[in-house]
Amino acid sequence: MKDSRLVIGNKNHSPWSLCPWLLLKMYDIKFEEIQIALYQDNTAEKLGPYSPSLKVPVLLHKQTTVWDSLAICEYISETLLQNAAWPTDPKRRAIARSISSEIHSEFPSLKEEWPFNCKASFSQAPSTNLVEEISRVDAIWSNCRYRYGNNGNYLFGRFSIADCLFAPIAIVFNGYNAELSSEADTYMNFLLDNPFVQKWIALGRRETQPLRILSSRDAARLG
Repeated sequence: MKDSRLVIGNKNHSPWSLCPWLLLKMYDIKFEEIQIALYQDNTAEKLGPYSPSLKVPVLLHKQTTVWDSLAICEYISETLLQNAAWPTDPKRRAIARSISSEIHSEFPSLKEEWPFNCKASFSQAPSTNLVEEISRVDAIWSNCRYRYGNNGNYLFGRFSIADCLFAPIAIVFNGYNAELSSEADTYMNFLLDNPFVQKWIALGRRETQPLRILSSRDAARLG
C-alpha cells in the first residue's frame, strides 16, 4: 500500500477532487487513487471509512487524514514538498493563498449556474451575478500573470496550488464558452493543455455512471 491515498468522486462532476489530484500528479508524488461514485444510495456508506465529512476529496497519508481540497493541497505542500507548491516570495505567497481561498469559498452563481461537467460544450447565457463573477476571475488571472507570472505561463510563474484551484474553473469556462479577455483566455487554454488536466477531462468524459443530482447547487456543494 502506498503512503498516500486520495479519495475522489466522479471525475466528470467533482471539481474539487481535481485540485489535489493535479498537485500530486504535477509533483510526481505516488499515490493510490480511490474513486467513489457520488450521489448514489450507498455513497455515504462507502465514504464513511475514509471521510469524516462524508464528502470528497480526502487524503490519507500514513496515520493522517485530511479533507477539503485546499486543506489537502496545503498539507501536501507542507509535508511532502517542503512548501514548494506555493510561491517562495512572502507577498506572492500571500496573494496566491488569498485567491485560492477566494475561488474555493466564493462564487456561488458560478457554482450553481455552470456546474462542473467535463462533457459540457455549449453556450449558456450567464446571469448578471455570474457575469460579475466571471469578470472577477478574469481579473485575477490577468493581473496575476501580468504582475507575478515572471513571463511564465502559470499565475505565479511556476506551477502552484493556485493553478490547481483554478483548473476546474478553466474546464467550466471552456465548456460553457465564457467570454474572457485575451490574457485570461490564454491562461485558460494553457491550463487546459496541461497533460494531467487533459487526462482528467478524458477520463471524466468516459464515465457512464448515472448521477442522482437534485440540483446544480447540490453538485457544487457535495462534489
